[in-house]
Amino acid sequence: MSPLLINHCAWFGKQRIRLASSTFSGSILARRRASVDPSPDVLVTRLQEMLAQTPRGRVGLDKVDLIFGSPWVRYVCLPWQSTLNKDSDWEGYARVLLSQQYGVATDTWRVRVSSGGFGQPRVAAAFEEGLYQTISEICRASKLKLGRVEPLFTTAVNQHKRAMKDPEHALVVLESNHAIIGFYRDHAWQGLVTLPVQLDSEQLTQSLAAMVREAAVLCGQFLPEHIYMTSSDQTLASIKSADFDFEWLGAVHPQFIAGDSAE
Repeated sequence: MSPLLINHCAWFGKQRIRLASSTFSGSILARRRASVDPSPDVLVTRLQEMLAQTPRGRVGLDKVDLIFGSPWVRYVCLPWQSTLNKDSDWEGYARVLLSQQYGVATDTWRVRVSSGGFGQPRVAAAFEEGLYQTISEICRASKLKLGRVEPLFTTAVNQHKRAMKDPEHALVVLESNHAIIGFYRDHAWQGLVTLPVQLDSEQLTQSLAAMVREAAVLCGQFLPEHIYMTSSDQTLASIKSADFDFEWLGAVHPQFIAGDSAE
């Protein structure tokens, strides 16, 4: 007999969608993945096919959370501005910086800005409003209640914030084709950048260190010694370096595990 309620979580990456279904207690019922290319049309079609095959709870109140990875999300760090008093002011400021950083208009982007204390920078994340609305409609048509909608970096931070105890550190969120690298100090994220991944498996430590250095230069940040790492695409538990203190946190999300044979 099916559970009363089933929670689903869909993760959108560059080359695939991953979909996990679990009971209210967290037990995994099913994991699926489908190949995609960076085309919204292909993404939408694959998602429809996957949702049609998901297990369903008996009471018809299933929920789906959405996680958007690269390249679907664009990030920017917003330096503190004392003249910005309302959330709409910060969103407008984020649109200006996103347009400058990515060289395109932001009229069709859905922009969300993190909360922050007085004097602290904030993080903005943006993705296509049209794609979001289409996916939302697919979920409704599939009789699934829309739950959390998060960029992957937010998911990683929420999952591991208690473990990241060093007051000054970097966080590397490693996907199959990209890495999101954030720099944290003074109780806030000070810089954030997404880079394509080209890791040398034979010189993995050197490749990771070079990637963090490049990210620090692009963000205009000092290099911290402590580098936290998380990934649901590969395991990096034994990285040792003379220059950095690499610490492996585990999977980005507990329902998506690297190398899980059930997927």
